[in-house]
Amino acid sequence: MRTSSIAVALVVCLGCDEVSTDGTSGVGGSGGEAEGGHAIDDPFEGATPLDVAVESGPTFVDLDGPAVVDETDDWELRFEGVDIHTNGGASGDGQSKAFGPLSAETFLTDSVPSDLPFMIVDEPGGAFVDWYAYDGTAHALYSRYHVIGVRRGDELFKIQILGYYGEEEGAPVSALIQARSARVTPEEVGSTTHWENIDATAGGPSPTEDDPSGCIVLGTGERIDLTPSEAAASTEWDLCFRRDGIIVNGGQGGPGGVEAVNLQAAGLDGETLEEVAERTAESELALFDAVDYAALTAPGLAWRGDGVVSAFTGGWLTIGDEIAVVEGTWVVAGKDGVTPFFVTFESVTGASPSAAGTIHLYVKKVGGTLP
Repeated sequence: MRTSSIAVALVVCLGCDEVSTDGTSGVGGSGGEAEGGHAIDDPFEGATPLDVAVESGPTFVDLDGPAVVDETDDWELRFEGVDIHTNGGASGDGQSKAFGPLSAETFLTDSVPSDLPFMIVDEPGGAFVDWYAYDGTAHALYSRYHVIGVRRGDELFKIQILGYYGEEEGAPVSALIQARSARVTPEEVGSTTHWENIDATAGGPSPTEDDPSGCIVLGTGERIDLTPSEAAASTEWDLCFRRDGIIVNGGQGGPGGVEAVNLQAAGLDGETLEEVAERTAESELALFDAVDYAALTAPGLAWRGDGVVSAFTGGWLTIGDEIAVVEGTWVVAGKDGVTPFFVTFESVTGASPSAAGTIHLYVKKVGGTLP
């Protein structure tokens, strides 16, 4: 859940028909009174409702309608299982991208927030997808300081991301990644490599296919600048850093056969923005130092290459004993990459851990300029 630790969730019980944003059963957001008799504002004023039935295959949505359409039509969002992808990057031939969740109150406005930091293009991702928590008020990224295991064949490494920000000529710069890593063998944990200012800037908030990512080789300490197409053809690198995304050279991330695992993934749902923001490289050094060969070879670890992740991945629906629809606002770029839309989720009907059932959402075309 990329930013779900800072969002408010609406609980949709397994086996329940539906829970709406006002706490009552049924679809709709027309205001009136919630249970208990208190008046509520209409959170969907000026927006258009749309029901999206997610069945056996992908379902495509044109936000300009909004309407469910065929794959051959213009579309912005693809729904499949519990995943939502945008028509751009690794998921389509359009220029769609997204960011969120922002606050639910953002949906009541009519323009893209002027301080929206960047948009997220669909790209390969996996063990690193939740490496940070996002503060929507300060528009700041805070590393969770999770330790990620990285495996290339018989070689094992551990890496901890220390921050998203660096300095150039005394001025703070985003997307200059700080990290530390070490090789791990049955005999010992090697010396720590300190990675300063890994260049993930990729040309700015809206990178093109010609803008390189900052890629690293954990075994040698080498840094390589590779465009997405160059990275897709190279087995040399282990990790590529592109804006806030960290890509593993395995699965859909690349041809290198590299796998990774988040050793603290089980604690993600319980982390709050406040506690994450208090962590520092010093306070989390013990967590990094504690990871040895036994920790990286423990049974049951979910080693994997990358799949495709989007701004919605893990952030719009939480799944456990309960299914929770996240209350918030996503900014989505139209297929043209320019036209902005707001999307918010009201409720789901018939959801299961593997399929979202019917999703009740609202769409609003807004003004402003996307980053």
